[in-house]
Amino acid sequence: MLEKVKFVNQIYVKNDVSTLLVSAFPENERPPVDYFFTNFENDNNVLLAYYENDIFIGFSALTFYKDICYIFFLAVSPIYRNKGYGSQIIEILKKEYSDYILLLAYEEVDQKYPNYLERINREKFYLKRGFINNNLKTNEWGVIFQTAYIGHRKVTFEEYQQIFRLGFGDFALEYLKKAN
Repeated sequence: MLEKVKFVNQIYVKNDVSTLLVSAFPENERPPVDYFFTNFENDNNVLLAYYENDIFIGFSALTFYKDICYIFFLAVSPIYRNKGYGSQIIEILKKEYSDYILLLAYEEVDQKYPNYLERINREKFYLKRGFINNNLKTNEWGVIFQTAYIGHRKVTFEEYQQIFRLGFGDFALEYLKKAN
């Protein structure tokens, strides 16, 4: 059974999450590690680390705006992938934040990318767990993302901008555009 730990500057959580953040997300899709942790000083942002029997499994970084819980980052340690932990994390989030629209973004699925099959698998993973295509694509720091949600309505680009601002700061809006 996964145990959830809310980040409150525990050094072991910071070390576990830092290592996974760097290994799981390309440099152009994540903030610098030190900056990443400063975001959790804001009440709108929450970092959750997941452990099983004191073994680090993964983490999720969330941003809240109105009735939306945006899953900014979700990662499972490589040795625990494909063992159901990602699904368990999503189920925890669905249960814990059932009053919110759950929103996430993942790399655009298109044959033009060399990791096309990986992108298809990621999309299938989210759709299988109940996420629905939001029909909103974004360009974030030059990377095209698709959005998906679980909830009673789609999320607008204007709302996404506010989520992005809360997650990264006002300066980040310069690096966020609506994509076709």
